[in-house]
Amino acid sequence: MPLRTAEQRYPRRDPDTDHAARVPQAVARIAGIRPPFGRTLRQDGEVRVRDLFFLGLWLGSPLVGLGMTGCGTPVQSAPRPVVAPAIEGTSIQPQSSEPSAALPGPARSATGSNTAEPSPPPRGQSSWPTLVERLPWVNPARCLKHCAMDPGETEALMTVNAKGEDDVRGRLRIRKEIVEPLRALLQAAQAAGHALRIESAYRSYKDQERLFATIKEAGRAARPGHSEHQLGTTVDLRLPTGAAIAWLAEHAAEHGFALSYPSGKQRITGYRPEPWHIRFVGRELAKALVERGLTLEEAFRDTPELGESGSCTDCPSPASQAPCGAISDAGECRGSVLTWCYDGALASVDCATSGETCGAERPGGVAACRTVPRAAAPPDRAASAAP
Repeated sequence: MPLRTAEQRYPRRDPDTDHAARVPQAVARIAGIRPPFGRTLRQDGEVRVRDLFFLGLWLGSPLVGLGMTGCGTPVQSAPRPVVAPAIEGTSIQPQSSEPSAALPGPARSATGSNTAEPSPPPRGQSSWPTLVERLPWVNPARCLKHCAMDPGETEALMTVNAKGEDDVRGRLRIRKEIVEPLRALLQAAQAAGHALRIESAYRSYKDQERLFATIKEAGRAARPGHSEHQLGTTVDLRLPTGAAIAWLAEHAAEHGFALSYPSGKQRITGYRPEPWHIRFVGRELAKALVERGLTLEEAFRDTPELGESGSCTDCPSPASQAPCGAISDAGECRGSVLTWCYDGALASVDCATSGETCGAERPGGVAACRTVPRAAAPPDRAASAAP
């Protein structure tokens, strides 16, 4: 075979027309296609549509990778899946907290099939106000994240008197961040004709342990490690009249305080009603609770990511834990005292302290504090030894 010259081997190509044939010819050579598909795919500077069509058939899809369809319609890329946007502006991170039985579980399909409808997002998660950090979640079954936490060991607490004024000789301590909101609340009450005073504020773990051992009334004091008073953001107020009780219930949220233990919620909170017991949670969250008619405990159960708890295993005193024993979730009545298993921990309240009686709607039913007709309202109670 005679040798070909460089010009014959590499003929000069027209850059304005020849690029149209390079791609299909290269594909044909790589694929090892023989004539007629592998021969010249250019005629008068244009690609033969017939050749491209047959080339596409051989490759398995007409005009693969050429950005065209058989009718000249541009190839549409596959649509991207729609991803639900993340909730913005929140620092709350999921965290498992004991006891798990208290948390609502995800819905499951009856058949267990993977084709079941997706479970809805956690109830209320996107509608609660944004929190800078998770709030301590305590109740008869839940302890503080650090059971014996003591903000008094730091400079987080300051000393005040019963009017909420700075007083180094005062007997009350509260966290610095609630000083101004608490003063504003007391001043607003004074302007409305109600002389409210602080009766109790921060308690250490040891203080709560001594109080729990001293108080004999069922459900009158929380177990050590389970009390909101250990936070330094909770106070008991002395309410001189029924009008003052009503005023506080109506206006506490305006200053960022929530009533932790309102009436009729014993089964939910685990404690007797205490209209004097308020906890600072911030104005937005406090107002949201009032608007929805919920306690902070119900908000935590609605959206567990709002709160955080400990396991109670680090509590120094055995009094911090109370197994249910033979008591069931349905509970039982012993006179006016209601005792039941509250999420795995024993809880008791004396229904008589709120003018109620303990009973069940039917034999063997769920025991609860139930309202009974009475001739007169019970006398106003000042705060003392609250949870």
